[in-house]
Amino acid sequence: MKKLFNINNLLLLGIIVFGISCTKVDYTQQFSATHPVSGDWTITVKLDTTTYGPYFMKIYNTSYSKDSVWIDDNGLFWPLKAKSKVDMTNLTFAGANLTNTASTDSVTFTNGKVIGKDSIYFEGEFTTDPGNIYKFSGHRKISYEEYNGL
Repeated sequence: MKKLFNINNLLLLGIIVFGISCTKVDYTQQFSATHPVSGDWTITVKLDTTTYGPYFMKIYNTSYSKDSVWIDDNGLFWPLKAKSKVDMTNLTFAGANLTNTASTDSVTFTNGKVIGKDSIYFEGEFTTDPGNIYKFSGHRKISYEEYNGL
């Protein structure tokens, strides 16, 4: 009798757990303070008539600031990781002689702009390659929700 009582309790507990686990939870996506400038980007780089890429690049905000972003190409095009000022009202960014923590050179970003929240363009000049203006352009990587039309 006691064994039957334990099996019934275990079965009841399983039904309760199953019922709770099937409860739909509303999901509210939260973005960082620098979204839509920050994100994962697929970019190409042009220098004169030569095009490089596509490359994967991350742009993300600092942990304590809403006015700066890190521009990081993960070393795929150039050893590049620099912090630049950002204007979230106009979705623009720029900075001169920024410290490149991935290399010994510095970098200057000009004309940085996010267009339509899914396209990006900016120009970069490195101190180790003076006079050459690299033109970065690309689009945001598509998220799972966008891909599935959610």
